[in-house]
This record gives sequence, C-alpha cells and structure tokens, in this order.
Amino acid sequence: MRPRRIHWAVLAFLCATWAAAACDATSQGQGQGANSVASMPFDAARAWTHLEKQVALGPRPSGSPANDKLKAYLEDELRAVGLAPVRESFRAKTPVDETEFGNVYADVEAAPRKDGKPAPLVILGSHFDTKRIKDFEFISANDAGSSTAVLLELARVLAAARGKGPVAYRLLFIDGEEAVVEWEGDDNCYGSRHHARALEKSGELARVKAFVLLDMVGDKELKLHTDTYSDAELQRIFFGAAKRIGLGAHVDGPRLEIRDDHLSFMNVGVKSVDLIDFSYGPNNQHWHHAADTLDNCSKASLDAIGRIVLAGLPELERWALK
Repeated sequence: MRPRRIHWAVLAFLCATWAAAACDATSQGQGQGANSVASMPFDAARAWTHLEKQVALGPRPSGSPANDKLKAYLEDELRAVGLAPVRESFRAKTPVDETEFGNVYADVEAAPRKDGKPAPLVILGSHFDTKRIKDFEFISANDAGSSTAVLLELARVLAAARGKGPVAYRLLFIDGEEAVVEWEGDDNCYGSRHHARALEKSGELARVKAFVLLDMVGDKELKLHTDTYSDAELQRIFFGAAKRIGLGAHVDGPRLEIRDDHLSFMNVGVKSVDLIDFSYGPNNQHWHHAADTLDNCSKASLDAIGRIVLAGLPELERWALK
C-alpha cells in the first residue's frame, strides 16, 4: 500500500440476533446480529498464533515457495472451521518477470431468502504477500501478517453463523498487493485487481455491497488512519463501532490518501473502506524495514481490530440490505 505518495516512501459480539427470526428478516431487508456466535468472541491468542506461523515461514513474496506454503496454511485453517477455500491462481507480468499469483477465499453463506435471490455479499480482505526486498530478511509481521492473522480468526467466528444471517461474507486473502519494483502504475494490487475483474466477468459483482480491507493492524500503538479514498459511510460505521465498545482511541487517526487493495474494488463500483494504521514506528520507519517483527506488534492490537470489525458488522448488514 502507499499513501498518496508523500513518498515517505459478529462480535464485539455481533451485537444483535441472526437466528430463526433473522431468516424472515432477510426477505424483509433487515440485518440482525448472530445468536449462534454470541458465545464465540474474537480470540486474540488464536490470531497471534496465526501471525507467528506466518513469520516462521520467513519472507513470503508472491511466487515464492514460502508464499505457496502460506496459501496451503490458509486453506487448511479455513477447512478446519468448516469453510470451503477456493484457490484463485493466475499469472501476471511484472516489471521484472512473469509471476504466479494466487488468491485464497472462502464464503460464509447467508440464510436462504424467501424470494430466492442471492443474498448481498460483503467481502472482508487482507493481502498476505510480503514485499521482495534483497537487502535484508523481510519477515513482514505487521505488513501484512497482522491483518491476515485477524482475517483468519474472523473466518472462525463468522463460520459459526453460516447459513443463518441475512448477508453473506467472503473472506478474501489477497496475493500480490506489494510492488515488485515500485508501487506505481500496475506494479501493485495484482490479486485484488484480478478478483475484482473476475467478479465482473462472472456477474457476481452486482451482489457485492461492500469491501472492507484490513492492513497493517498489528502496531503496538494502533491508530487507524482516516483514509480519504474510503467510503465515508463505511468508515463511520467502523469508527463509530470502535467508540461504542470503548476502543475509540484506536480510530480517527490523521487524514491521508492511502492507495491500497480497496482501490481495485472501488474502480469497479464497490464501496470500500481501508482499516489501516499507516504509521508504524517513529516516522513510519518500521514499514518495509527489518524492524517489522513480532517484537513491534501487539496481541492487544489484533484483539482491538478484531473486536472493532465484529462490532461494526451488524450496522454494515443493515446498511447492505437497504
């Protein structure tokens, strides 16, 4: 991801009730929360373990053996919570080579609608690749190990409510966000652009109501920026949720134009929000640096962002069903 290059460089508990009544509410256009997962809050310890597993693989740039191992890990973990992962493999030219990329995603289906139409779809995403850096071993704990870890734990929580809520969710693990050389032109967002185009080609794009991106959320001093590209209403939903559950200190960070995977979805007409803390270490000096390690990340930050997302989903559902 990049700022507009200032070149320095549910569940809090899914608050209301999905349940049997929610099935009827689906056709009435009213989103509710999830009864069946109310006893399964976000587990920061599980998320931290997912982060440790990624870091143990070392650098994970697109096309590398470590990246392939991570994709297999994502698929195994999604299957373990009862979801059916899909590998979305493709090749793309980069400024230096042709690389094999592969997104991984799994859907959490909604309750069947009485009108027989597909339920609205909300996509929750994180990139999992690490930037190619030759000068040092870049293990990329925060960027984007942290958001990938959180998304895996969100998959576990949401999977418990599959088939019961009014809105379907896609957990999308995105390959190739990082530039191979420089984050300009098309040398970035390979996976998100591919997935957005695939949604267009399949006709599935019409049911996608929102894309919620997580990125760089493990910083010990977590403070989400106010990304000015993001949809203001979606941003209000999640920042407002944070304040309602006592985590307001982690939102309303400085305003900044941040170019990231959410732009791929915005470019095909999907309202999107980037939940990102683009200030990692003093003057952002840990970003794309050897200092992006577990020592500079925090389990408490993973817990905070997980709870913020889950607290915001009931309102997001109501918004998506309008």
